[in-house]
Amino acid sequence: MAAHGQPETDRPSGATGLRISGFGSLGLSHVDAPAGWGYRRELTQGGSDSSWRHDVDTRLGVQLNYSLGTQFELVAQAIARKRGSYTRDSDALEWAYAAYRPNADWTVRVGRVNLDAFLMADYRNVGYGFTAARPPVELYAMLPTALDGADVARSWFQGDAQWRAKLMLGTAQIGDFHTATPGRVHDIVGFMLSREESGLLMRGSASRTRIELDLGGVQDAVDALGQLGSLPIPAVADQALQLRERLGGSDIWATFLELGLRYELGDWQWSAEVVRISAAPLVRQLSAYATVGHRLGDWTPFVGYGRTRDAMPVTPTPAWQAVLAPVLGPAGAGQSQMLGALITDAVNRARVQQSGWSVGTRWDFHPQAALKLQWDRIRVDAGGPGLWTGADGAAAKAHVATAVVDFIF
Repeated sequence: MAAHGQPETDRPSGATGLRISGFGSLGLSHVDAPAGWGYRRELTQGGSDSSWRHDVDTRLGVQLNYSLGTQFELVAQAIARKRGSYTRDSDALEWAYAAYRPNADWTVRVGRVNLDAFLMADYRNVGYGFTAARPPVELYAMLPTALDGADVARSWFQGDAQWRAKLMLGTAQIGDFHTATPGRVHDIVGFMLSREESGLLMRGSASRTRIELDLGGVQDAVDALGQLGSLPIPAVADQALQLRERLGGSDIWATFLELGLRYELGDWQWSAEVVRISAAPLVRQLSAYATVGHRLGDWTPFVGYGRTRDAMPVTPTPAWQAVLAPVLGPAGAGQSQMLGALITDAVNRARVQQSGWSVGTRWDFHPQAALKLQWDRIRVDAGGPGLWTGADGAAAKAHVATAVVDFIF
């Protein structure tokens, strides 16, 4: 298990035997948001419009490491936390892999591993491992966690600097943007390179994948848009096919580019990260955050800022009824107009245009436990509420106050 912001080494301990470790968070949040809006820490989390929430950050994780000498290790990590209603029992298993280390430099892992394409990939669920109450939602809410597949990593030293390179292959689950069930990313090919020296970690990654959304609940709408797209009326056909593509009705290839920085110098702690997702016509996002904290004895006050922007434009509501009435009749034209308006609303509500400030403090009252108090001020732009459930397309402001105790054992 990774803790206190240190990356998972993925290296067998050298002795045969079983090690059991764990982590958890007990959190309580007060959410002040527009009526019906449900705050969530990540897209795989079920939403709730309740003001008082204990399920946003609360979680419990247990990890088993079974070493078979210096070269082989079996690892399993299970986490109990709030998830969407579509959750399967197997989703609680975050890690389940076999690791092989032929020598001191190389590591091969096969199974369900952490997707090491982002700065906090190793420990985003281990609250004790980072300063704030939760990873910045403007970036991490949308990112997958586990990779079903394999990775190969090499570590080496150049002077006092430690370098790591990793190649990743597999599939991963993503959250629900505008469908009832989550989608998946297939055929992931990713590469990560990092350098760490004197408390400064710099890293970058690039991944290419194919996004597949589960459209079973809206398949009839997808088919209807396809039929409208075949009509000999360019103004209607073009818009219908564009809506179908924006809904995710065809294979979409995506590129993830990431740069991350973490710096610990004396009592100062800095971290920053930027991720660009290019998956047109579904999404084209740029997300970034920065957090800085200063340790004063057992206390670490901190401040952070996160922001995400979608370059895909807000889709205008189609005006089809008058054009389609002579072809489909008044009833058919009315149904088509209603379909276009509903799909347009769903597509626009899946966009993410959000920024937020966080201020708080961490109190390390025990060697294995910390209390965090945090206040978030969130601004959602018009046509950008995709991180919320039950949200309309209007601009809004929200405030979230959180108290959470994080621990490891």
